[in-house]
Amino acid sequence: MAVHLFLVRPLMRLLFGVNVVGRENIEGLDRFVIIANHNSHLDIFLLFAALPAGQITRTHPVAARDYFEKPKILFKAVQFLMQPVWVTRGESGLGAIKEMQKRLDAGHSLIIFPEGTRGEPGKLEEFHAGIGLLARKNSDVPVIPVYLEGPERAFPREVAFPLPLWNHVTVGPPQRLQGESHDIADRLHDHLKALADEEQALRQRRTEGPHRPYCVAVIGIDGSGKSTVSKRLAGASQGESCFIGDNLELFKDGTLRDAQPLVTEQVRKWMSRQAKATKDLAHYKVPKLAELLLRDQLLSQVERWYRPDAIFMDGAPLLNMAGWAILYHEEYFNADVCAKALDILCGRDGGLQKDPIFAQFPELRLMSRLNLNHLHLPDAVIFLDVDPDVSMTRITSRGEKVQAHEDVAKLTKLQSAYRLVCEVLESRCRVCRLEGNKDLETLVSEAHSFVASRED
Repeated sequence: MAVHLFLVRPLMRLLFGVNVVGRENIEGLDRFVIIANHNSHLDIFLLFAALPAGQITRTHPVAARDYFEKPKILFKAVQFLMQPVWVTRGESGLGAIKEMQKRLDAGHSLIIFPEGTRGEPGKLEEFHAGIGLLARKNSDVPVIPVYLEGPERAFPREVAFPLPLWNHVTVGPPQRLQGESHDIADRLHDHLKALADEEQALRQRRTEGPHRPYCVAVIGIDGSGKSTVSKRLAGASQGESCFIGDNLELFKDGTLRDAQPLVTEQVRKWMSRQAKATKDLAHYKVPKLAELLLRDQLLSQVERWYRPDAIFMDGAPLLNMAGWAILYHEEYFNADVCAKALDILCGRDGGLQKDPIFAQFPELRLMSRLNLNHLHLPDAVIFLDVDPDVSMTRITSRGEKVQAHEDVAKLTKLQSAYRLVCEVLESRCRVCRLEGNKDLETLVSEAHSFVASRED
């Protein structure tokens, strides 16, 4: 138990984030059978993170041996931590059911994935009959449906290493069912499907509800002053506002206030340091892409947990990704490609599946396949258009290590890319271009006037 409480759980929360809703539906039960949707290697670890401490050593997952045999370290870790009921796919399940029954008879609990294997992300497959047989024979043991959202993106089967993305565990009320085995299996499937639909609808309402904050992104090349301007805007905003930059800060009528710490913010900071430490653009791309995805995820978490009236961002993941494409695929970068890339990154890629852009920018295809292309479009964008020579003077005056992209040639390309991105954005959101060579107070004043004019 100590390994789970002091190592596995903190590590899971640090790397991936685990938000559990409905844990009270498990607490107080002597034994139970958890059923859950199955999309990733992370599923079992997330379910164990939702268990009451006293149930950790008395709960055993039913797992396919061949699914965890490679790599061997994963098999040994699962065996040591969870003592699973191993199943060999393709063989009769009677032996596994007998072993499950032994665990239940001993007063222990089970975790079962009734789909039998990893299904298509977001789609719940039909349940195998074994769960019906087990529930029928043990009608006094409650069956608890649990819906997992996030592991299909954090650790999809196409990738070798997991991504540090937030995960949600929704625990439904316990079910005690009687009847024929196949009827019980069908009803349990319906219960889990209803739980998934309800949770997804709730998240949709949270996203599109009346309390959605007004999001302003300040963009520009390094040294343009975007961090300072966006933070000053947050501090000057009325009501509750949040600044998302190198740090995460919450303000109430201009006064800095304490904020609930978010694990994603700590992981994002670590990933940002890895990106800044790279020596060339080739090695910069992957950690920077991961940092931008985490920053976008952080925006969703700020909306949910802080519920500010306004959010001011130093940059914007969606716009940064679109602009930075010029450094890696300059030969394809133009207004039409930029518009398509924005649509794809926002999840509005209907009709573009066979477009040449996916061959030109393979990163877009990978993000679409991993369902990572649902980035936020800000409500308003402020572009600080500063001369790259002025920008480099500011950068070198900081006394910090110069990053791989921080030279006049690359910053000049990025500046032209951001100009093009803003031209495309003008039909999608409010855009303000400010001459970045002005003094800071003038820039902040002009930016504040633009934000204040949103109701006009």
